[in-house]
Amino acid sequence: MLLPIQMTRVLIVGSRGALKDTIELLYRLEAAHLIDFSAEEEGFSLGAPLPESSEASQRLLKLRSLEKDMGVDAAEVRGRMDVAQIEKDLAATIAELEVEITSVTESRNKLAGRINELEAERAVLKGFLGIPLDMEMYSGYESLRVLTGKVRGDPSVAVRAAAPQSEVFLSDSGDFVAVFVAKAQADEAQRALAQFGFTEVPAPAKSGSPQQLVARADEELTALRASLEEAVRKLEELRERHAAFVKAADEHLSIVVEKAETPLRVGTTEYAFAMDAWVPTSDVPKVEKAIAEGLGGKVHLEALATAPRKEAHASHEGEENPKSLAEEAPTKTENGRIVKQFEYMERMLSTPKYNEIDPTVTMMITIPIFFGLMVGDIGYGIPFMILGWLGLRNCRSDEWRTISTLLFYGGIWATIFGVFLFGEMYGIHFAEQPHDMSWSSLLGVQLPHEIAIGGFEIPLGIYSKLHNVKPILYMTIWIGLIHVFIGYVIGVYNKAIRFGLKHAILERFSWLLIVIGGALLLLIVVDAMILGKTVELTDLRILIAAPLIVVGILLAYKGEGAAAILDLPGLMGNVISYTRLAAIGMSKAGLALAFNTIAFEVLWGHDFLVPGSNSGDTIILIAVLAIFLVGHLTIFILAIISAGLHSLRLHYVEFFMKFYEGGGVDFKPLKVIRKYTIEKNGVSE
Repeated sequence: MLLPIQMTRVLIVGSRGALKDTIELLYRLEAAHLIDFSAEEEGFSLGAPLPESSEASQRLLKLRSLEKDMGVDAAEVRGRMDVAQIEKDLAATIAELEVEITSVTESRNKLAGRINELEAERAVLKGFLGIPLDMEMYSGYESLRVLTGKVRGDPSVAVRAAAPQSEVFLSDSGDFVAVFVAKAQADEAQRALAQFGFTEVPAPAKSGSPQQLVARADEELTALRASLEEAVRKLEELRERHAAFVKAADEHLSIVVEKAETPLRVGTTEYAFAMDAWVPTSDVPKVEKAIAEGLGGKVHLEALATAPRKEAHASHEGEENPKSLAEEAPTKTENGRIVKQFEYMERMLSTPKYNEIDPTVTMMITIPIFFGLMVGDIGYGIPFMILGWLGLRNCRSDEWRTISTLLFYGGIWATIFGVFLFGEMYGIHFAEQPHDMSWSSLLGVQLPHEIAIGGFEIPLGIYSKLHNVKPILYMTIWIGLIHVFIGYVIGVYNKAIRFGLKHAILERFSWLLIVIGGALLLLIVVDAMILGKTVELTDLRILIAAPLIVVGILLAYKGEGAAAILDLPGLMGNVISYTRLAAIGMSKAGLALAFNTIAFEVLWGHDFLVPGSNSGDTIILIAVLAIFLVGHLTIFILAIISAGLHSLRLHYVEFFMKFYEGGGVDFKPLKVIRKYTIEKNGVSE
């Protein structure tokens, strides 16, 4: 369905005592998009959370703290637990986990802290190992100042010259120094040390030799690390034993809290409640019947109004109208399985409004075609399909599934174009070529230029990306005109249903006329500038194009004002922008040609039949293979990035601007989504 599903605004009122049962019922029906109740409504106040909210929130906080301490990874959890079993074991399991995990984590944290202290202490002591002094020798003086630290060179001579009343000890490695100097000359000694990059490292307040202290630290570190490993192992055991329960309990408590806090979005009085919501028009009878049968007349549903598609149109630029039902209604789209895979690409830009066409269907068709045209090579198309298929089977995040979708369907079209339009694999044509290498010449087998299917001779490669630049550019201009034309057609429909036929004609149909006129002029330009034909002013195409463009401009000016005139160069730029479909393909072909030439020139430049050269044959073959693989892997990655991004750009900028406004609100009904839990009466997906 191109337009989002029609919505009806409903008011649900009833006895305050039936609020909890009403919430439970609406969550089961999964059809009501709740509207936050305004606290300014006279006689009403926002509801209070249900009683179970407090206890469930406290348990959830404890559980998530334990979950963090255990390091539970959602990806590791498999299977589902029954809600009844979770509720039965919840209190006891949380209490047990709290005792066990708190004890282990406290022990782990203390051990880790002590290990860090010892490692820092050991790092400091390491500098003193090369100086034959015990640690107590560095402190306890009244008339001396002790300077210890790292240096870049031997400062002994400079220090003694600057501070005669000093003694310098340099470590065996020459990068650590200890200077004992009279306090009166300490500043001079420091200035001398600064010339050697002195970085002070204060001596720890310890007794004994540095060697003994380091040895004791190493001994204690060994014991502490063993204890830490034991604590970590215990945490891993607890995680393995309780991860499934913890994730399931987290999900269950989150659902309880969400339901219990729903009254905060509802208006209440002392004895009643009022709930405002959007329900798909087709579901209103079902919801009304469920409320009547399930709540025994304590709750009543009234359909207030079905949101129309039409909305008010601002008469002047910058003028705003009060929001209509059409602008407030949420957007719910129903797309098939394949189309739904492209929804995330469109949602990255914006959600469609309730009263405009969802462009996902058009994206499903044209994005893979554009991607495939820019790649146009069977050698990349088939791996793209395989990677995309694997991604769709195994990836769960929206981002990776979107990339996989683009690769799979784009790979199909890359293969089709690679076989029939360009006839190439890894930048090398199948059939014999007058200027370039081909698979026929490389393999020594004459590959066909065409194949017969159903009595038709279908060519295997019509164009060469590097030798047929003009026709490919010409083709992409026409693709741009057609794509922009489709955008304006959708724009006419959107404007007609939103603001009426008059605005549709003035603001979008006018541009359709301009595009048609421009297409006719393009034919004339090709005849005159490319084919060298003489074009007369009486040419029928000029006679048709000129009035279409003039009428289109006048209508656009009447509908949009002077902005329409300013948009004319932009329209031309939009169409020319589609030449990137050719440019990306040609750049890829150029890179492939470069890598292929390098690889095969190395191969052909080596004579495998020369006696005594066999020792180099394997090296040459490995080098050729490495050049070929690395080169084409580079092109493979660049093709994904460039073809993917430019396909999206042509839609977001050139295409969507002709009809798409976006800014809609997603339909989010009261609904329970279960991943780790299951109820006896079924599973909520």
